[in-house]
Amino acid sequence: MAEKRRNQVTITGLKSFLDLREQGYKDVIGGVLFEEDDRALSCRFGHSLIADYCEDDWVGTHDHVVYSRDGGETWSAPKLVTRPRVKNLKRESFGFGPFFRTRTGTVLYTGIHQVLEGEEGTRHRDMSMRDYMMLYARREKGESAVDIVEWPPGVFMGEKFLEGGLQLPSGRLVFTMWGLDQRGENWRCGVLLSDDDGKIWRFVTSAYEPDLAIRDNPAQPAGYNEQTLFHTAEGRLVSIIRGREGLGRGVPGGGKADTWFFRAVSDDEGETWSPPEATNLPGTGATTSTGLVLPDGSFLIGCRLPYSRTYYELAEHDLFGLNIARSFDQGRTWKPEHLVQRDHEGNGFTTHHCAMNGRFVQTGEGAFEYIFGFFGHGYEPKLQRVLRLKFRVD
Repeated sequence: MAEKRRNQVTITGLKSFLDLREQGYKDVIGGVLFEEDDRALSCRFGHSLIADYCEDDWVGTHDHVVYSRDGGETWSAPKLVTRPRVKNLKRESFGFGPFFRTRTGTVLYTGIHQVLEGEEGTRHRDMSMRDYMMLYARREKGESAVDIVEWPPGVFMGEKFLEGGLQLPSGRLVFTMWGLDQRGENWRCGVLLSDDDGKIWRFVTSAYEPDLAIRDNPAQPAGYNEQTLFHTAEGRLVSIIRGREGLGRGVPGGGKADTWFFRAVSDDEGETWSPPEATNLPGTGATTSTGLVLPDGSFLIGCRLPYSRTYYELAEHDLFGLNIARSFDQGRTWKPEHLVQRDHEGNGFTTHHCAMNGRFVQTGEGAFEYIFGFFGHGYEPKLQRVLRLKFRVD
């Protein structure tokens, strides 16, 4: 029997996707892409109103939105996203916007609202369990009003981070979520499931390690967090999960500081999951929400190169960067398909922060982009922008 032809992946360019430094926005945090009702592409990103640089969980960070009508080549001026519920911009953080459109045309929204606990400071005080309010809304096709529903701590989990996902052929919505269920426990990850177009949701755990010995800092949680979902032609869901700190260490060739990716599968549309098993893929960060399944059945994922400088044969040994990895066995084993160690201007990726979580976007027949955040911690002033790696699949 003839061997199935493998798709060829050809890199066609690396360029800037979103760089707002000239407009005074040096701290572009995250970024949620969405195609609006009028077909414009929007990008919502966090920006600190109290500093020229910030981290993910700084109070005073608020969503801003920009729009593009040419596929991200040019962008409008950023606009602050806020609502009457925000009373003090510098003592609160707020983010809210659309992130998924179902096959019926319903638009789903999510966001957070966080209030500073103390009189001073820029970070949430208790990092062992961040208890901000999670926000959710849905807007059916043809409607304009958005009614926000609050998911306070205790709904699904005590602390929770909702990311994107996909809709199955059956219509079921599957979205990744991770966080802390009870104070003192480790992180767990799982999926939110909805069979009624996002009206009612259920949370199912896909991976959890209760052993507190995996922590580097006994006072701070560790464990399973970010996930990348793949949906195969056979209907299987495969989750590639980032395991933090003690999870996965000891894999041959890896460094003690490295974190590892694990694999869990579901053959019943996310209702139950196999126990997580370590893959051979080290690194931090991951593709947000969904990876890319090629026509030949292989998987593509994007993640950062590991701390260890010896795990891969690197063109530039001292630089970090982006690893576009490929798997031909549904995520059990991976190998680099393409490594990026410098940006489009030739600047080296000097720390593991330089290639942050990204997402795959199809831009045409066989044409794709991997859009990812760039945190230039090695530069002054510290740069944060979004880059795009363009490639073809033939």
